[in-house]
Amino acid sequence: MRSRKTMYMGGIRVCNLCAFVLFIMSFVMSTSFADLGPENVLILVNSDSATSRYIARMYREYYPAIEDIQVLELNGLPDSSGPNSTTAHEILTRQQYNTCIAEPVRRHLTENNLVQQIMVIITTAGMPYRIEDTQYTDVVYPAGSNYNRVLQNCSSIDAASVESELTCLWYADEFGLSNRMVNPYQGYRNSSITLFERSLPGTKTMQWSSAISTIGAPPKMEGFLNIYAYPLPYGTVDRVFDAGDCYLTCRLDGPKAQGQSAVFAVRQMLERSKRASSSDYGVNPLNAVVVIDDCADQFLDSNRIYNLDNSMNYYTYEPQIQQPPDATTVLSMDDYTSAYEILSSETQIVSGINIGWMDIAGHMKVLLDRRSEQRSCQECLEPQEVAVFYCCYGKNGDEGSGDQYLLQPAGDCDYLLRCSNGAVFTSFESFNALTMFSDETTVPVAQGKIIDFITIGGSGAIGHAFEPLSSAAIDNVYLTYNLLADSNGDQVADMTFIEAAFTAIPFLSWAEVVIGDPLMRISYNSQGNDSAAWSRVDGDINHDGYIDVFDYRVIRKANMLQSPYNQEPYADENYDDRCDINYDGFIDVFDIRGFRSILYSK
Repeated sequence: MRSRKTMYMGGIRVCNLCAFVLFIMSFVMSTSFADLGPENVLILVNSDSATSRYIARMYREYYPAIEDIQVLELNGLPDSSGPNSTTAHEILTRQQYNTCIAEPVRRHLTENNLVQQIMVIITTAGMPYRIEDTQYTDVVYPAGSNYNRVLQNCSSIDAASVESELTCLWYADEFGLSNRMVNPYQGYRNSSITLFERSLPGTKTMQWSSAISTIGAPPKMEGFLNIYAYPLPYGTVDRVFDAGDCYLTCRLDGPKAQGQSAVFAVRQMLERSKRASSSDYGVNPLNAVVVIDDCADQFLDSNRIYNLDNSMNYYTYEPQIQQPPDATTVLSMDDYTSAYEILSSETQIVSGINIGWMDIAGHMKVLLDRRSEQRSCQECLEPQEVAVFYCCYGKNGDEGSGDQYLLQPAGDCDYLLRCSNGAVFTSFESFNALTMFSDETTVPVAQGKIIDFITIGGSGAIGHAFEPLSSAAIDNVYLTYNLLADSNGDQVADMTFIEAAFTAIPFLSWAEVVIGDPLMRISYNSQGNDSAAWSRVDGDINHDGYIDVFDYRVIRKANMLQSPYNQEPYADENYDDRCDINYDGFIDVFDIRGFRSILYSK
C-alpha cells in the first residue's frame, strides 16, 4: 500500500505533525545529499562554431571545478551563431539530432561513467535548437508554427526543442516516445533534483499509454491514464519514469543581430547570475519585486497540471515513496492569481493592483496587476525598486502594444522595467523562443521574445520554440516559489534556477527551452543596492566599476597574445570578449585605440 502524500491547500499546512516529520526528513536529507553543483553538468559544444566553443570556455571561468570530461564537442551541426548564420541554421532534422547529438551524448556519458553524475545538460549558442517534425513542414520553421496543425496532430508530432528532447535522453527513442510527455518533476517544492534516485538506463520497465482524445489531455503519457476520473480526467497512475530519470537542460544563448555573435549577451547574462548568486552582491529583498502582470478578462492561464492530483497543490520529496505519486485526477488552477496568493498568503484579489509580501524571501514585495488594458511597467514600482521576476500575457494580453513591448521605455526607464541581477521572465506567448536573433528583419515574430528580456537586464527566461498549445504554459506558481524561497533562513534560495524552471515546465520532449545560468541560486543581501542589473561598460575590462590603468594592462596583454588575422572571430584561444571594445571578435590595435579614447574622454 502506498503512503498518502502530505496535502497542502493554497500553500497552508493542513497537518502540523506531517509538517514536523517533513522537517526532520528534510534535515536528514540535507546531510546526505549534496546540492546541485558544477560537478553535475555536461556542456555540449558545436565544434564547427567558434561562438559555441568560446561560450563553453567562458562558462568554465565562472565554474573552474568543471572538468574537461564534462565538455563534449559535437560534429556535423550547422552554426546558428556565426557571421553567415540565419534562422534556418537554428533548425535540424530528427536524423541530425539522433546522429549528431543524442547518440554521441549517450556514448560519452556511458564510456566515462557519467550517467548518474550528470544531472544538467547545457547547450551553447551556435548549436541549433529546434528539431523539425518528420511529417509536417509547418510545425517548426523560421517564421513561426501552425497552431491548427499542432492541435489536430499532436498525438503524432515529433518536433521538439533540442533542450526538451535531451531531458528524455535514455527513454525517448527506446520506448517510442514520439511526442510530449508529462514532466514528473513538475509541482515539487523545496526538492532538489539530487534527491531523486537515478537508475541506470534500461533497468526500468516502462508502460506507455495513449489518450483517447487530444482535447484536454496530453496525447501520450508514461503509465496508465485514469480517463474516467471525475471531475477532471486524465490523471496518470503507476508511472515509473520519475525526476531522477530526467536531465535538466539549459541553453547559454542570448540576443544577436544577424551576422553577429551571442558571446557578448551571454557574458552579461552570466555576470548578472554570478552577482545574484554572490553574498557580496546578491539580491536586496527590500528593493526586489515579483511582478505578475495578469489579464483580468482572459483565463488562458487556468492550467491543467497532469502531474498533480486535484487534492494537491505541490509535492515535497519523501524517501521510500514512489516517485512521482499517482494523480488520479488533475489539478487545475489560475496560475497568475495562485502564484500571488501562495507567495504572499493574500487571498483578497481586486481588479486593480494588488500588493503582498513574500516573507519566506526576506519580506519581498509581490505585485499582481489585474488592471485592464494597462501593462505592468517601471511606473508601477517605487523609484528604488527593480523586478526580480516578471511574467505577463505579452502580445496575447489586452494592452494592444506590439511585439517589442519589453524594449519600450516606461517613465524614466529605458525599457519596460529595470531588472535586478538574477531576474527571470516568462510570458504567455507561443513563439517567445522561436529564434535567438534579435533583429526584426531576420524573422517576423508576432509576439515578444525571451531574448528581449536579456537585453533589458534579465538573467534567465523560459520560452517556447514552436506552438506548444495552452496546456504547456509555464506554471509560475512553482517557478517563483522555488526560485526565491529561502525556507531555512540562510539567505540563499532553496533551489537553483534550473531546478525551479523544471518544476514549472509541464511537458518534456516538447517545445520548451530555458536560457540562463542553470546553477544560479539567488543570494539575499539586504545591504545591496539593486538599482539595476549589471551591464557591460566598455573599457571596464576587469568589471571593477572603474576604467583605469589596470584595465589597460589587461587589454595590452590580450593584444600581444592574440594571433594575427588568419582565423575566424572568437576562435583564438587567447581571445577575451571583455577586451573586445569594437565587438569584432579580435583583440588588436583598434581596441587599444578605442580604450584610449574612452579613457581620455572621462
